[in-house]
Amino acid sequence: MTGGAGLIFIAIFGAMIIIPCVVVGWMGCRFIDNLGRYPSKTPVLQTGMLFWLFVTEVTAFTLILAFFKILVAE
Repeated sequence: MTGGAGLIFIAIFGAMIIIPCVVVGWMGCRFIDNLGRYPSKTPVLQTGMLFWLFVTEVTAFTLILAFFKILVAE
């Protein structure tokens, strides 16, 4: 790997880590806002949030796995 390739690797890997973190933070902010508006609907809001957190985590994990599979292609 040359110096430029290392920077590209760091940038891509960093984006794959930072983007899901930003998405989860945005979802958490929205969740807390909804809890403030509808406190009696807490279980429904939590269940709905669980699905989207699961989708976000599976997508992020799949992208990281694919990135490493492509990187270590033999």
